[in-house]
Amino acid sequence: MKKSKLIANVDFDFSLLAIASQLKEYKLAWTINQDLGIRLVKQPDEIFHFLGNEKLCISNYLYQTEHSKLRLVHNRSKEESAANQFLIPELKQFDYLMLVEGFDGSMEIQEVREIIKTINGVQMVNLIEVDQLRSRENLIF
Repeated sequence: MKKSKLIANVDFDFSLLAIASQLKEYKLAWTINQDLGIRLVKQPDEIFHFLGNEKLCISNYLYQTEHSKLRLVHNRSKEESAANQFLIPELKQFDYLMLVEGFDGSMEIQEVREIIKTINGVQMVNLIEVDQLRSRENLIF
């Protein structure tokens, strides 16, 4: 039987902030809402199925306007039994990831980074180059 292979080029047109924090996800989302003047809303958990019957269950929050999107996702799976517990394994030291897409001038990524750094309970915020990540395909929602 002849096999076909689908090759797709994905454009990662968003900025990625990695956040190290011991805050619970709802507390971090609430604080970000207050500090940025936005409204992150809890979404249904994203479930990723991998080969070998492995799956990740990732909690996420979303703020969306007509031209922009901001998503806060937990980097660790909610299911402790998952063999691969991280959405982005090469960023194990970070608890949360924030995908910022399409804020044309109204919200600069560096400004967002500086505001998040001032939140009590946030230890570190780094701007990550998405193209440098091996598991960047996991960030496609």
